[in-house]
Amino acid sequence: MEEVREDMLLEIEFLLLSFATGFQDAATWPDYGVFASNQTGNTVFLAIGAAGLAHDAYSFSIIGASLGSFIGGGLFMGQLGNYFGPRKRLWLLFSSILQTGMVYAAAGIQYAFPLRREGAVAAGVMTLLAFSSGAQVAMSRSLRLTEITTAMATSVYVDVVVDPGLMNIHNRRRNRRILFLGMLTAGCFAGAFTDKHINSSFTIILSAIVKSIVTVIFLFNKRIVNDDMENKN
Repeated sequence: MEEVREDMLLEIEFLLLSFATGFQDAATWPDYGVFASNQTGNTVFLAIGAAGLAHDAYSFSIIGASLGSFIGGGLFMGQLGNYFGPRKRLWLLFSSILQTGMVYAAAGIQYAFPLRREGAVAAGVMTLLAFSSGAQVAMSRSLRLTEITTAMATSVYVDVVVDPGLMNIHNRRRNRRILFLGMLTAGCFAGAFTDKHINSSFTIILSAIVKSIVTVIFLFNKRIVNDDMENKN
């Protein structure tokens, strides 16, 4: 199976996935008091809930479902990626199709059932979204695109400001980080205003549409060509 090359197109794909992540977290927090991707926040909320300090601001069980599903998605899909080859085109397509299908399924559940802050429906939505997010982050990390995490922003903010080449004209790693932060932030704002003026289910569908676009683009990534093949050509 052919492997895809690390180039600008691959960067654009993962920047689009970062944009989609912003939609999901902007949609899930107002509805459930939980993030689909930002597990740093969820970990803090889990501790606050365990201490009895949440005061019904969110569901302790839904927080646990999101955190557990995110870890499960990263573990399961990450290890499968290691086995099949994280840069293999077929693996990227399979992983992306699975992730995207889960996001569509979550939106479908929200459309089909009344919105509840907790319960089986809420747990189902968050399990699908968080598992998909964990798989997405695992895909990014396995490809060694460490500057574009597609989800976590805190470490990237710090990496930008401590970069010794911050003011250099040519600095690809800095540019990746800044573009990632910009796309994630844009997705959060776009998701929040879409949720406000339409609804959260439509916001999640928009996230799935962006992920669908990325899945299709994976078909057009250039493959890695070894030196022998290049010489023959």
